[in-house]
Amino acid sequence: MKICEKYMSLVPRIDEFLTISELRESSLKFVRENSDVAELLELGVSRSGDPVEALVIRGGEDKTVLAFGFPHPNEPVGSMTLEALTRIFASNRDLLRETKATWIIVKAADLYGAKLNEGWFKGGFNVVKYALNYYRPPGYKQIEWSFPFEYKELKFNNPTPETQALMNLIDEWKPTHIYSLHNAGFSGTYYYLTRDPGKQVLEVLYEVPKALGVPVHRGEPEAPYMKKLYEGVFLMPSTSEVYDWLEKYLGKPPVDVIRHGGSSYDYAKRVNPSVFELVSEVPYVYDDRLNNDTPIGIPRREILRISIRREEELLKEISEEVEKIKPYMSLDNPFYESLVNFLETGVKHIEAEKKWIEEDPALEESATVAQAFDAYTVPVFYGGLLRYGLLYRAILFEKNRSNFTINLQVVGDRAYSKIMELASMFKKYSNYYVIEVDKLVKIQLASIVSTVLMIS
Repeated sequence: MKICEKYMSLVPRIDEFLTISELRESSLKFVRENSDVAELLELGVSRSGDPVEALVIRGGEDKTVLAFGFPHPNEPVGSMTLEALTRIFASNRDLLRETKATWIIVKAADLYGAKLNEGWFKGGFNVVKYALNYYRPPGYKQIEWSFPFEYKELKFNNPTPETQALMNLIDEWKPTHIYSLHNAGFSGTYYYLTRDPGKQVLEVLYEVPKALGVPVHRGEPEAPYMKKLYEGVFLMPSTSEVYDWLEKYLGKPPVDVIRHGGSSYDYAKRVNPSVFELVSEVPYVYDDRLNNDTPIGIPRREILRISIRREEELLKEISEEVEKIKPYMSLDNPFYESLVNFLETGVKHIEAEKKWIEEDPALEESATVAQAFDAYTVPVFYGGLLRYGLLYRAILFEKNRSNFTINLQVVGDRAYSKIMELASMFKKYSNYYVIEVDKLVKIQLASIVSTVLMIS
């Protein structure tokens, strides 16, 4: 942990997120003031028409590090981590040279989607503001999951322009280390790594979040097929593992469920088989019960049955509302496109999860407080608040184009009311509190620095 303390001590107080234009202006300023070690490369044009850019900072030639923020557009913490890292390098060249690395920093991978989230970036985080300004694209347009990929009957070769830009970087620079900087929404801290990081790194991954009040996640993993190395530390998932798990529980090739491609690691390991990649997931809000591993004497299977029923109820409710607005939606409505994709694939995922819940013998073990709390509250946050947020924004998109009818107004009003109802329910179920952005930045920064310095 000591190896990261000097970096973390240089992170200022951060209360909100920078917009895409603010991030770009900061990069231009960095190059102007540090032209002896830095340059800004234009990699292409995003779907929003903005340039996709990489900030190259030369601190040595032993390693080549690719780090990117906004792998998903509702996940801005990584951009602030990279912003903090560049400012540290600007003020302390010794730390830059200590890394012995050339840094390729893409502060914003999904520029188009990030701009659609900027409505909640300023003024502090709250769950209602987040839901009302939330956007996340369907899997086939997500930067992290639209790399070309082939496995069994799945063939995907339609990368977004931003994904293509990252592919070009990987092809040219052949990075030794990759950092895809994500946010969870409501969880503890957790990580995906391509291999066991060793005792020294594990100490950092555990102790830094604990010291900052956001310990590693002890609730349910993000998906049942995640392979756990340690508590809160998982092997980097591949699309092939998602495919095999779904095929097992659906009883057929899941090509109608997996509509996306591979991850950055799926692609990068073809170029450099020994590449090390780390994904650090940090939350916006937290509840201390997510760190309570006390057994409650009820099988995980029973807890998960309750959770999946709640997911089904929410899915059915919102699907009925979507059917009512369908005739009025434009083909280029990004919120409607995303919502429909999530609902269609969600039905199949639930079908597979229900079978897994009944068949996996490991689920007879007692659930913990963290697992039970996680299973009961997460559907309200992800399946409820955020899906209704997309519904609300899909309707608002048409209103702003004057494609509006009384039918849309009625559904829009109901969606808004449902967001307020679910936010109240979430507050009732949970004693959640908002995590300061600088704490999340320090967690991600520590995970980057420790692995760059200690993993070759």
